[in-house]
Amino acid sequence: MNKYLVFESKAQAQQVIPLHKIKKIRIENQELCLAHTPKGFMAFAKNCPHLGEDLSKGKINPFGEVVCPWHSYRFSLASGEECENRWKTLKTYRAEWQGECLYVYWSS
Repeated sequence: MNKYLVFESKAQAQQVIPLHKIKKIRIENQELCLAHTPKGFMAFAKNCPHLGEDLSKGKINPFGEVVCPWHSYRFSLASGEECENRWKTLKTYRAEWQGECLYVYWSS
């Protein structure tokens, strides 16, 4: 498991990714999504496991789910599970604050 520094301060993170928004981030040669939710920052795979749409174009709903813009599949940001058990689980990654720094843990 690799540890990647995403933001050096909470203020920077909140400025770049406002609450309820999703941004793509690049870690080495891999793109991921990072969402700012009321429960904190959540990292997950960029592509929907259903048909591959870019989830950074999706929305975060009040239930802590990312909603795919193509077919409205909903994935829990806590577990990655598709909320109606119709499809595969979305890959999620641990995002963690250490002091003022936000790190994402991932494996290539």
